[in-house]
Amino acid sequence: MWDALTEALRTQLNNQVVAGAVALGLVGVVAAALRKLPGAVWSQLQRLIVVTVTLDSRNELFEAFMAWLDDQRMARRSRWFMVVQSKPAVAEEEPVGDLPPLQSSPAPGLHLFWHAGHLMWLQREIAMNLQVIETVRLSALFARRAQVDTLLQQVQAHALQRRANRLPLYTVDRWGEQWHLADAKPRRSLDSVVLDAGSARQLHDDIHAFFDRRDWYGQMGIPWRRGYLLYGPPGTGKTSVAYALAGELQLKLCTLSLTNPKLNDHSIADLLQRTPPRSLILIEDIDAFFHARDKQDHRIEVSFSGLLNALDGVAAQEGRIVVLTTNHREKLDPALIRPGRIDVAVELGNASADQLRRLFLRFFPQAQAQAEAAAAAYRDGSLSPAGVQQALLGAADADEGVRAILDAGRQADAGAVPTESAAH
Repeated sequence: MWDALTEALRTQLNNQVVAGAVALGLVGVVAAALRKLPGAVWSQLQRLIVVTVTLDSRNELFEAFMAWLDDQRMARRSRWFMVVQSKPAVAEEEPVGDLPPLQSSPAPGLHLFWHAGHLMWLQREIAMNLQVIETVRLSALFARRAQVDTLLQQVQAHALQRRANRLPLYTVDRWGEQWHLADAKPRRSLDSVVLDAGSARQLHDDIHAFFDRRDWYGQMGIPWRRGYLLYGPPGTGKTSVAYALAGELQLKLCTLSLTNPKLNDHSIADLLQRTPPRSLILIEDIDAFFHARDKQDHRIEVSFSGLLNALDGVAAQEGRIVVLTTNHREKLDPALIRPGRIDVAVELGNASADQLRRLFLRFFPQAQAQAEAAAAAYRDGSLSPAGVQQALLGAADADEGVRAILDAGRQADAGAVPTESAAH
């Protein structure tokens, strides 16, 4: 059989037409290979003399790099740039002057520049599909990999310096898929929130003990997670306490709304597994989720079992702190707040006379006599801390502050509680 096949092939090759076709095919293959050879050689040569790193906007390091780049001389002097209206570094700060600040950076395309004695170039691209993904390729000529690693460490150090004494605030992106760094607020300690002394001490001691006992959790085979429930009427500082707990231990704060129509059982489990390191997850007004579930709101795709699995399932993240807040503890399903899911439940009520006195001194530090007079005339629990704050905000001096507190208290006792703002 093999001899017959060989003989048939020899016969075909003796045919000039077939032999010519085979020869032309071989020439084409060789020509195609030769055309690709310069590109392949250049690609290998490029890897020998050029170091390239790629970053994209789905990674937190990308934003740190862009912030670092915006502070470089090249970016400030670029004649081909894009500009956006930026927000202040801290949301509470007012912009300087009448116009908001503008922030510029190199536009999409190729940019050449010198840095640390090396010729470098930046290729910036923006791809728009189901979501906008921005990519940056940074290349350095005749540089070593270690030098680029050092540059990236400088980028990280630059980001940390910009966030010094700031609380990074993360929210879920518009697609409900990723955590997004939305803002940075001034850090505050738990002592900065005027709470009932017993509640403040309980929270302070518990959260510090949790982080100090990591090895003990491992030895006991207990998941290293902690859950807190803060409950009470509106304006009692529940959100402020969560912010202060995060600031107390230099944590990141991740806020999550279960009524977000972009979330479902899969995405919420994925988000809670991939929170940034050392994070506190704040789920505010958890009772709103149960209210929407009872109404069978079709926009809510997170199921109760999906929420429970995300909070303490097998894949739940270690070292995580979850804080739930609610105005109506009685509306919560007992399965959600059972021991093991909620370790500490703290009621934050309306202001006591002692809290009022301390709040008064925050506004008027030298007015000890007026603070004592306001506390003596105040009925415990008649105003929320936010109500006290609202009354004092409009006072020009301590004496007017006393009158404002007494007026607010009388209105509350008469059933006409003044408007309260969130106590942040």
